[in-house]
Amino acid sequence: MENIVDTSHLVHDKAFKCLIKKLKDEEIKKVLDAGSGKTSASILLKYFKEAHVDAVIYPGDNRKKNPLENAIGSDRLEVVEVDLTKSCVRKHYDLCLAMLTLGEAQNFGNSFESLFHGIMDIKAHWFVLYDILEDPCVHFRYIDQYLKEKGFKIVTKKKFRNPHPEHYPKVNFDKYKLEFDSKHFVGYLIKNLNIN
Repeated sequence: MENIVDTSHLVHDKAFKCLIKKLKDEEIKKVLDAGSGKTSASILLKYFKEAHVDAVIYPGDNRKKNPLENAIGSDRLEVVEVDLTKSCVRKHYDLCLAMLTLGEAQNFGNSFESLFHGIMDIKAHWFVLYDILEDPCVHFRYIDQYLKEKGFKIVTKKKFRNPHPEHYPKVNFDKYKLEFDSKHFVGYLIKNLNIN
């Protein structure tokens, strides 16, 4: 029996369910959770009941590793420590999820662009990107332009209101310190047209 975190009350769960409604559960067998946490891993295990999930975290990120290993019990989940900006993931996946990941690139000395490119270089048929609209470290216009130019199809793009906005204290962004409130999330369902 699996032990996963109950995410049914979270906007992230409702948003993910909305974004993947065009996908069939039985077609999703191999999943990469980029920048995994116990919420995103639990959501993936919940909605894709036959899938194996590689929960990818930045090497040495114990704030994510410990909860993943201690809060979730599933033989379908494997924690993998990889810097996605520097490592080429060789496995093929049916789906790659990046939930609240792109804004964390600078926490580990990386740029938004290098992390985004590393994620989009993963050999996956489908991608779900989901992040905070107000986060100054996430460049949504860049995402849209890159996807159009590089052979990806945006199947769904949707904004979700955060019923419980959180205040994020000063973050370093291009030598400035900015504060922001997470009032909205933006989610994408993306089809990779470059893969068979």
